[in-house]
Amino acid sequence: MEGQRRYLIPSESVALSGEYSRRAWSFYLTSEQAKASSSLHLAYQNAIVVAPEASTLSLFINNRRVGEEKISAPTGVRSVRWVIPAGLLRPGSNDIELLANQRHRTDCDIRSTYDLWTEIDSAETYLQFAPDIASANSAVEAVNALGADAEGLTHFQMVVPSIGPIEELSPLLKLSQGLSVMSGMPNPQFSFQQGLPQQVATPGRLTIAIGTAAKLQTVVPAMPPGAETGPVSAVTRAADGKSSLLVFTGPTWAAVSSAIDAFLAPVTRPPSLRRDSMSNERWVRPNAPFVFGGERLSFAQLGIPTSEFAGRRFRVGFDVAVPSDFYAGAYGEATLYLDAAYGASVAAGSHIDVYVNGNIASTVPVTEEGGGILRQSPIRITMRHLRPGINHIELEAILLSKADSACVPGSNASADARFALFDTSTFHMPDYARIGQTPNLSALSGTGFPYSRQQASTALFMDRIDADMLSAAANFFGKTAQISGAPIPIEPVSAANAVGGRNAIYIGSAGQLPTNVLSQLNLDPDLAAGWTPANAEDPAEGAGTASMEAWRNRLQGGYISQSAATFQEWLQAKLDFSEGALRFLPGKEVVFRPDEDDDLLLAQGTGVNGAGIWTVLTAPNSQELRLSTSKLVQDSIWQQIEGRVFSYARATNEVSVQEARMLSFLPPINRTLQNYRLIAANWLSSNLLSYALAIVLASCLLGATTATLLRWLGRRR
Repeated sequence: MEGQRRYLIPSESVALSGEYSRRAWSFYLTSEQAKASSSLHLAYQNAIVVAPEASTLSLFINNRRVGEEKISAPTGVRSVRWVIPAGLLRPGSNDIELLANQRHRTDCDIRSTYDLWTEIDSAETYLQFAPDIASANSAVEAVNALGADAEGLTHFQMVVPSIGPIEELSPLLKLSQGLSVMSGMPNPQFSFQQGLPQQVATPGRLTIAIGTAAKLQTVVPAMPPGAETGPVSAVTRAADGKSSLLVFTGPTWAAVSSAIDAFLAPVTRPPSLRRDSMSNERWVRPNAPFVFGGERLSFAQLGIPTSEFAGRRFRVGFDVAVPSDFYAGAYGEATLYLDAAYGASVAAGSHIDVYVNGNIASTVPVTEEGGGILRQSPIRITMRHLRPGINHIELEAILLSKADSACVPGSNASADARFALFDTSTFHMPDYARIGQTPNLSALSGTGFPYSRQQASTALFMDRIDADMLSAAANFFGKTAQISGAPIPIEPVSAANAVGGRNAIYIGSAGQLPTNVLSQLNLDPDLAAGWTPANAEDPAEGAGTASMEAWRNRLQGGYISQSAATFQEWLQAKLDFSEGALRFLPGKEVVFRPDEDDDLLLAQGTGVNGAGIWTVLTAPNSQELRLSTSKLVQDSIWQQIEGRVFSYARATNEVSVQEARMLSFLPPINRTLQNYRLIAANWLSSNLLSYALAIVLASCLLGATTATLLRWLGRRR
């Protein structure tokens, strides 16, 4: 009889690329799962150019090697099975690590290393337990141990018999947020329905029943005791007698809300409490530490061990998190202090590169041959590519050798180390400017700002409350709470004009949102009517509009404007001067209209008269909103949210961003003179014409003052 599966990959797949690749994360087990005998199944496929005699794939659990495999699956998926030693797994969090060392079959140059890859199949990589293992008895343990399904998704099936009343909205969304935070999985998915689904519990899927005892007793097979007299949160059995079912109930909805509050107490924290790290160990270990300025973190603290490397391209990475009010992208520099060594075979022309979120940030050439040791060698890293929330920093060593040109047979399998990286290397984050800005969707997707840092509840407007709208809202709030580290208090409002000057979130289909809200955020007020395919417009009208637009472009696109555009492109390409850096005053925001392929729109801006920060989440209809938000909250898409308007096309999985032209600054938390000086430095670096004008004015003032003083104090004949 087949046993229970616990899928291990927190995403659809894991790709290990290059000659050296390492991925580490953690997974949670119940006490029954940890004690049970188990085996690990792993499935992978690799590039055909990977040499099996010199390439290995190793898997570690809790720092102990469980298995090692010669990488040899170029023509199809290969599955391996390793028995887990008794006593290795532990209740609670367990560490897992995949390590790939890969070499090319024939080529020895740097370019060939980019052809090396091994992909782990999440659907066939899992822990196998005995079939009779008991399910979790604790609601907290059931959520923590939920994990992901075969596609790397974590599903919460919310059963609510009485969907609709607005008084139920706040506790339901609070529970959704708490479940997302408690599970810690990167791709949470929520769905709402009024009856129990056919499959109550499968790997990566948990069913939660919420409602009064009178409503739930017609749905839940076995109600927990005490549901008719007081608030109850408990684990009960489904109709099959094996699956776990979480129940939150009581005699009234006030009691249900109390049961939810008691359950979420471990993950609730005051907004003013500063976090030391982001909780992302379920997909990247260790948790990303927050750097607020002045920190110096060793590679050992950042999860990078001492390593020796015999190949040609060595790449490792780590994560750090910056707060939502980070403001140092135009001038700031962090520093890597590198402890490393390179062998005598490494030739001049080799170099060490540093990448921030996939963008090159620094390059240091190796100019001396014959080997060398680097002791706390500084590498300055521009901070222009940092964003609020988690940031991935990678160090890559390109190691050239004269022997690579000859590429004699067997040279790829050489074990002679060319490079060593020591875990005493450090990352230093200097003091930097801190001031909040709006609109800033990257701060929302990175740390939940501004809703995660306010004491008052966030106003939430939803014109209609049904299963689709609830699912969309739970997806959005669940992911936002996860990166915020705690549930965000919300207060549903029945009318848009009841928001006042508070921070607010508007969720609904395009036709449900008030036009004044759309106009306030510089969105097309006729969004619902305009969000239709282009071929639906009247042919004659479309042709006339296109012709007039062509003539307008022809008349305005004269020699001067074309020359200006060419000059602007040259400045961007050669000197990295953006349009925003070459103007005195902020540009005017243009009205945004989604493309015909877009399925979802996320926008942010200030409220009426600059009071409050408003965020709009919308789609053409409620069903599309549910489907698109289920994709939006997947970590690969969520990390791309930035600017003032973000749009997403579900069919093509493509995103589009419109940056803000008019940024508003919020009162800084740090009101020291040093912080204001850093703010001014970054603002002047971002606005070069203003900086140049300030220098000219200061020079003129200095000249006039000097001339005046010389006239008064100079020698007279």
